[in-house]
Amino acid sequence: MDDIPIEKIVRSRRRTIALIITPDAHLIVRAPLRAPASMINEVIREKSGWIRKKIGEMKARPQAVTHAYEEGEIFWFLGRPYPLHITDDAGAGIERTDRLRVSRTIKPDIRSGIHHWYMTEAHKEIHSRCMWFSMMTGYSPTSVRITGATQRWGSCNHRGGLNFSWRLIQAPLSIVDYVIVHELVHLRQPDHSPKFWAKVEALMPDYKRRREWLRDNERLLRI
Repeated sequence: MDDIPIEKIVRSRRRTIALIITPDAHLIVRAPLRAPASMINEVIREKSGWIRKKIGEMKARPQAVTHAYEEGEIFWFLGRPYPLHITDDAGAGIERTDRLRVSRTIKPDIRSGIHHWYMTEAHKEIHSRCMWFSMMTGYSPTSVRITGATQRWGSCNHRGGLNFSWRLIQAPLSIVDYVIVHELVHLRQPDHSPKFWAKVEALMPDYKRRREWLRDNERLLRI
């Protein structure tokens, strides 16, 4: 449909057509390998009201922050704001105090340096929380990896390994915990059926509030 542009069509061995509205308010279609364009257009036509509503909701959410990586800019860590401070201490590297202190020696490649710092910190924090919830639930992943994923906060692979985006570490700990529990439950329940959500709710009764926070604020975490 001309008035609802499709950002991308992803084909796979799935049986049905799924419509996804991204945080950037774009429409992505997931379709079976041989689904004709006419079938895809018909689904979009039938769901046009829902699509426009979701696109409107996405556009109304807080916009992503564009960083210039300059003195005083705010960077988030576990839900707390840390102003960026460039220090002349050559041996400081990057450290978190009441500010995010970055050595001037890193300034030429500061974006890469801060992203690497986030990934390192995310590995420590998320891995630790994941192991705690694993012991509490008895759901044991075969591995826990931190990735640079930009579209998914967490995922579970067919080998029982869990993956988490380093960007998640910017969110409050309660939100980090929600994503961890969500993926741990996938080890036993791979779909998003009512049974899956019942298992999540049994472990985290207020999961809906946490999930809503993530949906409403996810753009703020996409640096």
